[in-house]
Amino acid sequence: MSERDERIAAFLAVHRWDRAERRPLSGDASFRRYERLVNGTRQAVLMDAPPPHEDVRPFVRVARHLRDLGLSAPEILAEDPDTGLLLLEDLGDDTYTRMLAGGGDEPALYALAVDVLVHLHRPPRAIPQGLTSYDDATLLKEACWLTDWYMPAQLGRPTPQAVRRSYIEAWLSAFPVVHAQPRTLVLRDYHVDNLMWLPARQGIAACGLLDFQDAVAGPAAYDLMSLLEDARRDIDPDL
Repeated sequence: MSERDERIAAFLAVHRWDRAERRPLSGDASFRRYERLVNGTRQAVLMDAPPPHEDVRPFVRVARHLRDLGLSAPEILAEDPDTGLLLLEDLGDDTYTRMLAGGGDEPALYALAVDVLVHLHRPPRAIPQGLTSYDDATLLKEACWLTDWYMPAQLGRPTPQAVRRSYIEAWLSAFPVVHAQPRTLVLRDYHVDNLMWLPARQGIAACGLLDFQDAVAGPAAYDLMSLLEDARRDIDPDL
C-alpha cells in the first residue's frame, strides 16, 4: 500500500467504514477523486483531495452553509482536513445530465434549478463570512483561458501580446457592468452535471448540489447563466 492508501484506510477504520465495499465514481477536472462506500444498507461517498493540490475546507464550509439555508448539499459525515479526506452523504446517481438524457421533464428540472437560485439569492445572509470576492483578477484569469490555453492549442503558436492585451482591455471595460449587479453567493459550477434529482425530497430540496468548493461572492446572474448558457448542452429558446 502507498502512504496515501494507508491514510485512507486509517481514516475509514476510525469512522467504521473499513469493511465497506469501495466503488470508484467519476471525478472532475481536479486532483480530487471519489469512491462510493457500501456497507450493508449504509452508503457514503469518500472524497480524496490530497494536499497540497487540494483543500477540503472550502467545500466543508460552503456545504454546511448551503444546508443551513435549506438546500441539499451533501451532509459532511466525517472529515480530516489536514489529510484531505471527507466522508459525504451519498446523493445517488441521478444527475440532471442523466435524467435529461433519459427523457426527464426538462422544463420542470430547469424550473427547480432556477427556484434553488431564487431561494439562495433571497436571504441577506446568502454570502458566508470570509468568502473570496469575484474580483477583476479572478474574472480575468478565467477569461484568459481562451488566449493563454485554447488559442495556442488550436493555432500552434502563442497568442501575440498585442492581441492578448486588447482582449484584456475589452473585458476590463465590461467588468463595471458585472460589478454593478446585486452580489450574492456564486457557486460557479452550477450546471446539469453538478445538479442531482432527489425525488424523495420536497420543494427546492429535491435539487441536490455538488462541486461548489470554488464558490465566491459575485454577481447574481452568474450561476443562472452557467445553467442556461452551458456550452455542453443546448436548451430550447422557448424554455
